[in-house]
Amino acid sequence: MVRVMLEDTDYCDVPADLMTFDEGVVVFWRDGEEVGRHRQLRIRSLEMLGSRSMGRRIEEARKTFPNAYRSWSQEEEERLAELYRDGVGLDVLVKELGRQPGGIETRLRSLGLLGDDEKLR
Repeated sequence: MVRVMLEDTDYCDVPADLMTFDEGVVVFWRDGEEVGRHRQLRIRSLEMLGSRSMGRRIEEARKTFPNAYRSWSQEEEERLAELYRDGVGLDVLVKELGRQPGGIETRLRSLGLLGDDEKLR
C-alpha cells in the first residue's frame, strides 16, 4: 500500500507493489496490473504504508523531529524561507520546524534558496 500525498493536503492510498514513471505520470501497479496513476507534478510525497521498517524509522524520527516525513504546507515553506533569509542557523530551523536537517536542506534546495553543493550551517 502506498499513501500518495497530493497538493492541497489531499491524499489517497493505492494498493500498489510497484511504481513506474511515464512522461510526467507516476503509474502504480499491483501484481502486474495497473491500479492507478497520478501526475507527478501533483504529488508532494509517497509513503509505503505496508513497510514495517520504514514505519519504525518514521516513528523513531518523529520522537525527535515531530514533522519528519510529513508534507510541507505552504505556510511552513514560507516560514522556512523567512527564517533562512533572516540568517537563522540549522539548529534553530530544526527546532522551529520540527524537521530533520536533511529534510530542511532538501526543501531549501527545492525552493531555490540553497545551491546543490551548499550545506546549511
